[in-house]
Amino acid sequence: MARWDFAFFDSGVRFDSPDAHPTTMKDLASFLENPFDSPSISMAELVAFTTDHLQRLIANNPSGDFTTRIAATTSSLTVVEDCVTDDQGRLGIRKARKQVKDDYRANIIPADVKRVEAGFIAAFGADSPVLLEALPNGRSIFQTCRDDQVETHLQTLLNAATTHTASLAPATVTLATDLTANWITIYQASEAATGSKTVTQEGKKMARENLQLMLFLNLVKLMEVFPRQPEKLPLYMQQHLLENPTAPEDPEPEPDPEPPTP
Repeated sequence: MARWDFAFFDSGVRFDSPDAHPTTMKDLASFLENPFDSPSISMAELVAFTTDHLQRLIANNPSGDFTTRIAATTSSLTVVEDCVTDDQGRLGIRKARKQVKDDYRANIIPADVKRVEAGFIAAFGADSPVLLEALPNGRSIFQTCRDDQVETHLQTLLNAATTHTASLAPATVTLATDLTANWITIYQASEAATGSKTVTQEGKKMARENLQLMLFLNLVKLMEVFPRQPEKLPLYMQQHLLENPTAPEDPEPEPDPEPPTP
């Protein structure tokens, strides 16, 4: 067997160490199977899991790695709303969508706008009129304006980024583009009508399958961001929400007392 006497990827583990490969080899094809397609997962469990998962993605997204996945999953959950006929189920989804919108505005938009502003400053300087073109009301407007005005201010920022694309770093333009598109998706989902709608069985099936796919892609993204760190998964996904609670076992009956010895 070949031996490699060096550490790899700064892991601190040597190839010839017994800790280098702590698990047995698995069928690679199994990693392409979507665990969220399991027929044992009910719609209620799927919605509860997704609602919790979205909140965890938003709360633990310091570098913006999951921003696009948050928007895609929120949009998919919105479609699934048509499939939920239970009033409590609909109420839960409405609350989840509003919470996603509020958290996105409070946490992600200020941080990402600051990063876009930094891109403009790097390209043009802090006193450039281009910066005023991009943020005529400064960054604070995103904390004080109404929800229905956020898109207008983001679009102003995006228009400036598009106009000056040649001078800006590509990452700055991409961030401004994604920020605007994701806010529109999340805000429209939050404001969408929540009345009962007639949905065909095929429509319900497609909506559920799409949500299951979004969750699988989120899992893939987590694997990309946290390779070899399975301990990170519970921070973003609570698997027990997809599983039926285990019924407690009946306690064994107490043995009959021994009769007294004569």
